[in-house]
Amino acid sequence: MNPSDRRGPFAGTSLLFRLYYFGVVGVGVVWLWRALPSAYLPAWHILLWWFAFAIIAEMSPIRLPGSQAYITVSSALDYAAIVIFGPAVAAMIAAGTTLVSQLFFARQRPHKMLFNIALFVVTIMVSGSVFRWAGGVASPSVAELVLPLAACGATYFLIDTFGVSTVVALSQGGSVWRTWQRMYLWTTLTHLAGFVPLGAIIVVIFANIGLPGVALFLAPLILARYSFKLYMDMRNAHFDTVRALTSAIDASDPFTRGHSERVTAYSVAIARKLGLAERRVLTIEYASLLHDMGKIAVQHDILLKPGKLSDDEWSLMRMHPETGARIVGDLHFLKGAREVVLYHHERYDGQGYPDGLQGSEIPREARIVKVADAFDAMLSDRPYRKGLSVDEAVAELEAGRGTEFDPKVVDVFLELIRQGEVDTSHSPL
Repeated sequence: MNPSDRRGPFAGTSLLFRLYYFGVVGVGVVWLWRALPSAYLPAWHILLWWFAFAIIAEMSPIRLPGSQAYITVSSALDYAAIVIFGPAVAAMIAAGTTLVSQLFFARQRPHKMLFNIALFVVTIMVSGSVFRWAGGVASPSVAELVLPLAACGATYFLIDTFGVSTVVALSQGGSVWRTWQRMYLWTTLTHLAGFVPLGAIIVVIFANIGLPGVALFLAPLILARYSFKLYMDMRNAHFDTVRALTSAIDASDPFTRGHSERVTAYSVAIARKLGLAERRVLTIEYASLLHDMGKIAVQHDILLKPGKLSDDEWSLMRMHPETGARIVGDLHFLKGAREVVLYHHERYDGQGYPDGLQGSEIPREARIVKVADAFDAMLSDRPYRKGLSVDEAVAELEAGRGTEFDPKVVDVFLELIRQGEVDTSHSPL
């Protein structure tokens, strides 16, 4: 058993986390308890069949990368239930579905399960209110459903995703907005352009065919889940490809093993401290992992030479950013990282290579990787010298501030170091 389990589910959590948790749970429980007595309950067999449909849709959750959060295609059934049965009954079905799926399939701990159920109740009740406010009625006409259901879907998506992002940010530390960007921003179009129209179609099918039609529609609904799963697998394959390429870089220069991962950790921390959007952070993550890709084309006797490089050898070494940029540019999903790889050896004063760019002419992402790369290189043992201490490397960054390095990036990185927000132990990975 994990020691934290014996101390209770809220051990080590902040007061704000507990207030948020119990606030969501309290609102969800009270709202559903007050709303159900006045709700119109459909025939029991309809409720049971709909519950079964929702369980089937919930049985194959898609885990989101880098978190314990997940999404399912059951959102489309939630939208349809809001229109057909009203928000209170829809919330009751969602609560039962979440209870069964997390108890028997996800095997969540009770306090997490309770929060997820309550959050779904709040999400559906608010979304249902927005649907009615936008003029929505239980109509078999898609034209009459479009705008109200779009408003309902946007509300549902924002409350659900920000609700989860808030609890993650409060439990792990960090910004709610940045957590949401990292976890959910890229799913926005898929959810609103995919699940909301599917919900409208289910309403029309139920109005014209009834439960058998909804049962038949589960097949394309599951197919939609499969398509999204393929997209997720593709994203993961992209990252695995980058990791494999990074391993090739490490193999070409054993003295810098783990260098790319450390540069990536520093670069991502700097980018987030500077407030860059998560899509740019992702570009930096890929680019910093691959910034030395071009070194695989440099001869080992040059990479591992214990003494000073000759002019010819130095000319060959200086070609590695262009070589790496060509390799990265050939991969479509890495095209955004190409300029970072190409320009990560440019200097802020214009004395760098390959193009002698200066100041803001250098992409900001490349200026970030430049600082992270230089800092880790200074700490590393090389064939021709021993690594510097952290204090010595910090002094070198300060000395190069405004000449070799972007002063703002240096300031942010030094602040991260002083606050202990980056690991400078330089332990092998």
